Amino acid sequence: MQSEYKSLKKFKVLVGTPHADVKNYCLPDYILSVDMLTYKNKKVLVVDNSATNKNKKLIEQLGVGSVHLKRGNKSTRQLMAEASNYLRDVVLKNDYDFLLHFESDIIPPPNVIERLLSHQKQVVSAAYHIGFGINSHLMIQEMEKNSIIEPKTSNVAAGADGKYMDGKLHHVFAAGLGMTLIHRSVLENIEFRWDANVDMHPDTFFAVDLHYAGIKQYVDTSIYCHHNNSSWGEVENK
Repeated sequence: MQSEYKSLKKFKVLVGTPHADVKNYCLPDYILSVDMLTYKNKKVLVVDNSATNKNKKLIEQLGVGSVHLKRGNKSTRQLMAEASNYLRDVVLKNDYDFLLHFESDIIPPPNVIERLLSHQKQVVSAAYHIGFGINSHLMIQEMEKNSIIEPKTSNVAAGADGKYMDGKLHHVFAAGLGMTLIHRSVLENIEFRWDANVDMHPDTFFAVDLHYAGIKQYVDTSIYCHHNNSSWGEVENK
C-alpha cells in the first residue's frame, strides 16, 4: 500500500491537535492513532488549553509534543480558534506544506495522510459522524439554496447520509475540522476565528471564509473515521 504513495513523501505535514483535559477520555486512543500513522514526513503537536499545564506534561510523558495555552475565562469556541491559530502559525513559520487538523476524539485509518494527499486539493477531509442515536449524521454542511442571507447552511439531516456515503470524493460547503488536510497557501490567507455574538464554531467560520475566498472543501467518504464524541451540551462556557 505504501509504494502507491511514494511520490507524496516529499510533503512536510504538521499533525496538529487542539485538546483539553475534558477530552482525556479519548487520549489513549488518540496517542495510539498518531503512533500508527504511516506517513513519515510529519510532526505531531498537541495544543492543550486545560486550566493548568499539568495536562501538557502528561501528553509529553506519553510521547507526543505539546504546548499549553492559558485558558483563563475564555469561552471554548475562543480557545478552539486560538489553538488552531497556534497550529497555523507553526505551519507558516516552519515551512510545513500541510496542516492535518486532527481532533483528539477522531480515530482515522493509519494511512489517512497519504490518502488525503493523493487528491491534490487545498482543503480535503475524511468522513465521520456527529450526534447520537437516530440524530447521528455525517459532519457535512450544505449551502441552502435561494437563501436571502448568504451563505446560510444546514447540517446533513440524520438518515440522509446515503447522498454522500458512496466512497467518492465530494465537494461540500463544510466538513468540519476533525480530520482535515489544509495546504499552507490557504493558511497564508485565512485565520481561524470565532465571534461571541454568533452561534458558530471555528470550523463553520473557516468554511465561510473558504467560500468567500473561492476555495473548495472536499470530503473523501472512502476514508471513514470513528468519532469518540461527547455531548456538546455538557460543555461549560461554550
